[in-house]
Amino acid sequence: MTYSEVLAEFITNLDYEDIPKNVVGRAKELMLDSFGTALAAHDQTSVLNAIKALSSLPNSAGNVQIWGQDESLRADLAAMCNGIAAHALDFDDTHTEAILHASAILTPLCLSYGFSVNQNGKDILKAFIVGWEVGARVGIASKGSFHKKGFHTTAIAGSFAATAAASVLLKLDKEQTINALGFAGSFASGVNEFLSNGSNSKVLHIANAIKNAIYIAHFAKNSMFAPRSIFEGRDNVFRAFGIEELCDKSKLTQGLNEIWQVLQVSIKPYPSCHFAHGLIDCALELRKEGLKADDIKSIHCFVDEVPSSFICDPINAKYTPKTAYEAKFSMPFLMALAFFDGQVSLKSYENLNRAEILEFAKKISYEKRASSGFPKYFPGHLEAILTNGEKLKKDVFINKGNFDNPLSFEELELKFLNNAKLCIDEASAKKLSEKILSLETQKSFI
Repeated sequence: MTYSEVLAEFITNLDYEDIPKNVVGRAKELMLDSFGTALAAHDQTSVLNAIKALSSLPNSAGNVQIWGQDESLRADLAAMCNGIAAHALDFDDTHTEAILHASAILTPLCLSYGFSVNQNGKDILKAFIVGWEVGARVGIASKGSFHKKGFHTTAIAGSFAATAAASVLLKLDKEQTINALGFAGSFASGVNEFLSNGSNSKVLHIANAIKNAIYIAHFAKNSMFAPRSIFEGRDNVFRAFGIEELCDKSKLTQGLNEIWQVLQVSIKPYPSCHFAHGLIDCALELRKEGLKADDIKSIHCFVDEVPSSFICDPINAKYTPKTAYEAKFSMPFLMALAFFDGQVSLKSYENLNRAEILEFAKKISYEKRASSGFPKYFPGHLEAILTNGEKLKKDVFINKGNFDNPLSFEELELKFLNNAKLCIDEASAKKLSEKILSLETQKSFI
């Protein structure tokens, strides 16, 4: 059988009642976290502009609420708006080995669009879990090579995640699901050039995956057919978007029904590019040493190749980010924030011109070096030279929030409430939290 056939068999044969309880519980936590990050982004310019754009489309009116707004739109358009919001602050979760932000896609797809076509909370949860199972495996199999070719893994693997979820929501049979996965390869797109100026392209990758999956599922349900060999044929997705000889396609189906990908997802403690989190942890460790800025002459970091292209290159531009979005992809700026403030929060980006931050950031340099933990972990490694000549090394092998160094449920809940309260009152936030945490009993969301 082709990989699509094996995955389709898994998707269509999986019974909700056979999904382990801890997997269902983790899925709810990921949805709660993603919903909170979307609420926190309700006033972001990119979110408001996207709402205006989609509201201006013909026949855009509908009764599905845009999270944190008074407006409602057609279900597919509302899901796209909510996906943009979920990813806008770079505070959403990541499957580190897959380098994939699928919850920002799957949460709005399932909650906003899903309940419009399927009022069974168990199906909604199954769709979310299945989406992660497929999308993460595509990302893992790519071995980071989508990024090396200039593509955003979330835009490519995320398209397969969304398509798998939509196949569940619309109750596609096995043959229809095979075709849906085949279409996903043609619909996938999204390049990393957004890094050049911190532009909105990245959040549109989320919206595009949601939109495409909805259309794909309807095409497949109505007898349109696609290549069955999208993962192994002559012009397969790994050849088109990645470096095929670096990929490991066996990861596409390895551990199905045994290794559950939602359990491998990391929740962010800091609102920034996830690649920088281990180095933020290192900066916090330096702070705990009681050091002051004047005590440190220089800091040299060791960064894996793929992360360095996001958070280090070009280094001179990273020293002085011009927008909050650029700051979230600047290793030296983020490390300076952590060192001075003892944290990186949403408020950290309100002033990008703090002299002490900019001066300290310029003490930070880097070189590319492979680490044994990447990409399962986003580690941090540095060597600081103190003004007294002493050398100080810091190594964080497992970044905070990783599934092997996780946030507690209390920390997750606090993150959700802090994010939600930027938009709604605490009582309303708690009610919505309870609704997500009992999703299997629900027939609608908001």
